[in-house]
Amino acid sequence: MLELADVVEGGVIRVGAEAVVKEAYWRGVKLVMKHRLPKRYRSPYIDSRIRRSRTIHEARTIKTLSEKGVPVPLVIFLDLKNYAIYLQRILGRELRLSPNPLVYAARFGRAVGLMHKHDISHGDLTLSNILVDGSGGLWLVDFGLSMFNADLEEKAVDIHLLERSAGNSFPNVVGNFMTSFMEGYGEVVGEEFVHKVVDKVGEIRSRGRYVER
Repeated sequence: MLELADVVEGGVIRVGAEAVVKEAYWRGVKLVMKHRLPKRYRSPYIDSRIRRSRTIHEARTIKTLSEKGVPVPLVIFLDLKNYAIYLQRILGRELRLSPNPLVYAARFGRAVGLMHKHDISHGDLTLSNILVDGSGGLWLVDFGLSMFNADLEEKAVDIHLLERSAGNSFPNVVGNFMTSFMEGYGEVVGEEFVHKVVDKVGEIRSRGRYVER
């Protein structure tokens, strides 16, 4: 069993709007620690409750997705006293940095399709939150904005954000990437739902409501 006294923190991997992600080591095992930071503009009581609830929510989301077969890191330990999650560390690069993103598009679509089939939305589905490991495995990470019981619009927002991210990362192949992605996605959710989500993405785009995070 993981004991916090045995955990050694390493370098910072990334700093987000509400959390810092660091390397961590437990008896030689490589982990990732995601620690939610305090917000000075909130009262200490409210801040504590928000950080605690969001930490629990993210851990629950990742655990649920793992049980459903979605490729996500395993939750190793939940430290609610310090608003931190310890996760399996994936050694790899963000998909946006891949020299050949088309190789992963259909498989990525199937993973997102499985997530949406279980009515969970990611909330920040950009290529920075998709990791490719040294063996070619693909992993979804960072579920701080995820939602259970996601409706059609929330799922369409995921697709919309992904398309914008792909367009920014590799504009020359974004069309082919999204075509392969949606083919994989459709294998899981079905053709009828693909039509619905594509229509909703078009509606979102026309409203100009969402910008890339």
